Order: sequence, then structure tokens, then C-alpha cells
Amino acid sequence: MEEQEKSFLGVGWSFPPSFNKQRGDVEMASENQDIKESLEIYFSTRFGERVMRSNYGCIIHELAFQSSNSNVLKSVEVSLKNTIRNFEPRIIVHNVRVKRLNIDDGIINFIVNYEIQSTNVRDNIVFPYYINEGTNIKQ
Repeated sequence: MEEQEKSFLGVGWSFPPSFNKQRGDVEMASENQDIKESLEIYFSTRFGERVMRSNYGCIIHELAFQSSNSNVLKSVEVSLKNTIRNFEPRIIVHNVRVKRLNIDDGIINFIVNYEIQSTNVRDNIVFPYYINEGTNIKQ
């Protein structure tokens, strides 16, 4: 088995987990990709979903049935900016924007602009949140 590249930003399983049959091991993600995948996991996780870490999870799932007025969306922006740092200490969050793409289709994008602390690399992630997911009922 060849030695994995060592990275000061960390190395972890890729998300979603995948396996390499030729090497007989798990595909790994490192550096910037590992941080993006960590953020995707955070955004996708509901509070209480992880049994051993019940405080881990993203607020967006708690607000699924709230009105999507500008006050609620602004409070989500502030909450995300303050809580992302607790679960992803490798980054500095510069801003979070919530953008309603098409409210009839139930799509809201969360745009997080961040800087990787140890390298000063700026990046962003766009996480699409689908309010109507799983409810595609033909009229």
C-alpha cells in the first residue's frame, strides 16, 4: 500500500465514501477538498442525527417549515456564520448569504465565503437546500 500524502489541513475519507478496488482501500480527500466535504456533511446533518454528538447539525433543517421572509433568512445567515467555525476550525468564515432561487420549487442556496486559515486561500461553497425534496407529486 502506498503511503498517503501528509497534509497539515488534514486527510479523511472522501464523501460520499468510495473505495478503490485496485488498491483495496478507501478513497481519501485532503486539503481544500476535505474542508468542502466537511462543510457538505455539516449542512446535510440535522441536530440529533449523530447519536454520540447530538449538538452537531445545521440550523437550516430546523427552519424548513418557517416563512422564508428576509428576517428569517438574515437570522439564518448570522447563525451559520457563528456556528460553522465551531465545527470547521480550519476556516475563517467571511460571510454567509442566503439566496432564494425559486421559492415555488423550494430551492434556497446557502453561499459561504471562507478563508483557509493556515494557507490564506479564499474559497466558497454553495449548498443547495431543497425545501420540497421528496414531494414531487404531479398535479
